[in-house]
Amino acid sequence: MSLTINILLVDDVEYSRDLLRGSLLTCTHEHKMDIETNFFHSSTGADIIDVIKYNKIDLVYLDIDLPHISGLNVLKEIRENYPKLMVVMVSGESSIENVTTAIRSGANGFIVKPFNSGRILETVENYLKRLSKQKAKS
Repeated sequence: MSLTINILLVDDVEYSRDLLRGSLLTCTHEHKMDIETNFFHSSTGADIIDVIKYNKIDLVYLDIDLPHISGLNVLKEIRENYPKLMVVMVSGESSIENVTTAIRSGANGFIVKPFNSGRILETVENYLKRLSKQKAKS
């Protein structure tokens, strides 16, 4: 039985969103994961809570550097409204400070541009583990 995951990609650079989407599809296909993916895109952090709510988003990949608002502020807003939603921060800068701040702010993971298929696969596997634990509890 196939699992459907609604994934939101938030990045102001369309090319980055397309690369991440392609990498996610390649990883799940190459590793024969029985997953159907629906992708939703946003170039800003505006109305992110509505996008999550109306599209029943399961997993968010959120760029730290967005125009007009920090991805970390968007993460805070997500955590206030959806504390259990898995959010992976994305950045072109992999400084210890950047990663630490994101994790302390509630991110469930961190990947660096340019994308590494191993790290992307790891985030999907972590999502599936969390989902499995949640189902076991209910």
